[in-house]
Amino acid sequence: MTLLLLLTGCGNAVSLKLDDTAPATADDSAPPVADGRRCTIVADLDERWFTEGDTVDFRVDCVGELPIEDADITLVSRPDGGDWDPEARRFRWETDLDDGGRWDLVFQVRPRGSTDFPQAEVVTFWVADAIDEWGNEDPDPLRYTEEWGLPVLHVDPRGSLSQEYVEADIAFMGRAYRGEIKIRGAASAGYPKNSFTLDFDYEELEIEGWDTTRDHLVLVTPFDDNSYVRQKLIYDQWAAIADFWGVQRLTPRSFFVVLYLNGEYHGLYTALDHVDNEFVRHMGFSDEGNLYKSVNHDANFYLTDANGNTKSALYAGYEKKEGEPEDDYSDLGDLVAFTGNADDATVLAQSGPDAWLQIDEFMDWMLLVTYSSSGDSAGKNAYLYHDPGGTGFRYTPWDFNHAWGQNWYTARIPADSYDLFTSRNRVFLGIERSAMDTLWGRFNAMRAPGGPFDPAWLRETVDGYYAQIERSAARDWDRWDDDYYRYSRWASTRNGADDWTDYPGEKAYLYAWLDDRAALYDGLAPAR
Repeated sequence: MTLLLLLTGCGNAVSLKLDDTAPATADDSAPPVADGRRCTIVADLDERWFTEGDTVDFRVDCVGELPIEDADITLVSRPDGGDWDPEARRFRWETDLDDGGRWDLVFQVRPRGSTDFPQAEVVTFWVADAIDEWGNEDPDPLRYTEEWGLPVLHVDPRGSLSQEYVEADIAFMGRAYRGEIKIRGAASAGYPKNSFTLDFDYEELEIEGWDTTRDHLVLVTPFDDNSYVRQKLIYDQWAAIADFWGVQRLTPRSFFVVLYLNGEYHGLYTALDHVDNEFVRHMGFSDEGNLYKSVNHDANFYLTDANGNTKSALYAGYEKKEGEPEDDYSDLGDLVAFTGNADDATVLAQSGPDAWLQIDEFMDWMLLVTYSSSGDSAGKNAYLYHDPGGTGFRYTPWDFNHAWGQNWYTARIPADSYDLFTSRNRVFLGIERSAMDTLWGRFNAMRAPGGPFDPAWLRETVDGYYAQIERSAARDWDRWDDDYYRYSRWASTRNGADDWTDYPGEKAYLYAWLDDRAALYDGLAPAR
């Protein structure tokens, strides 16, 4: 007798006792035989995405060296109310309003009359919470772990949400946590759909594919981006740039997630690393250095501020996020004194140990923001980490709602606009005056097939996003579209321009913008 443990829907498990000595055969007089033929279970599901109240109905076939007529197929476990007809090989289930989640139906397959240990084959589908259905029940945070293939995060605050932390009960991928939540951001703090920071009691949050647990997570709202992918595309491109050159950099990781707040659907988000000393450590750097965030355009590496006036403090435009003493900005002031006073050749020579910065990293920062037309992140909206390991101040990208064809209040940016943002970054000015050949050389290398500026790579990356989020983005848009159209910060601008888009329209706009941007750079970049 063998005990087989199999995973079923919504994280449950079933123990199946298998009789290894009694073959599954209709003829008890037939001697048992070994039969190594195998097949793969295939379900005739056109779509695997359902909503509570839908009927799931499919037949299964056996594809492989084992013909279907010779296959003994058994459904090991089924949800309550699910019906399995073994003769027709048909499963049918009329779902109810508490059946949401991911369902993995486990089938046992082996040749008829065989003593072979049975294969375990799985058919997976998703049933989403019926958020608009009268009488719908709030999903169980520990069971409702995925929605249409995306992970679900459940947060139940124990008080009113604000820009100060409030205690919260949090559930993610079947595990419960105690932590805190707060509204994050400057302009976005006024959005109807906010961004959030989650703070856990200790480094305990587990995220699949991330090799260490963490104590913070950022949830970035797409309220100001109805393409839903602009921010993630920047972070993934920055990571791909580091991979392309084979260098160690600070590369925030991200994934799409669905948020349920107080048991109610709140929508699609981009979950993101929280940039702090923990993140720096996860990236392989010492976590004992100073971390600064640029919060306005005075953070420009010039001796003058954004209005052209002499800075009262050279570190103007920055906030210190990590490092002791908290009020000591002297190293950052020294950096700005260097970039502001040094000639171009000296700035451009910065590389390797004991340098103020890594000029190749700043060149890639320049390419990142100029290609994506991210003017709001050319100086501000960045983190600088002073590496105690001796590689100087290192760059981390941040906050890219102003990117890929729109500014931070969603106004359109034409694909043929071109700006090197030298007024916002003195290092960029040095590159523009003295190192454009080197900059274009780096761009052309990364524009080669498969590189992070290859137009095909960018389109394929975006294709992959929409394969993940298409249904979730449409659901989010249905929830928040009226608020988007009414929002005061951009309503008058967009009404005046008469260029509103819905989600499908913005998706099409983004693809067209990427194509037109590639065409522009075909003409700008020197021939390879």
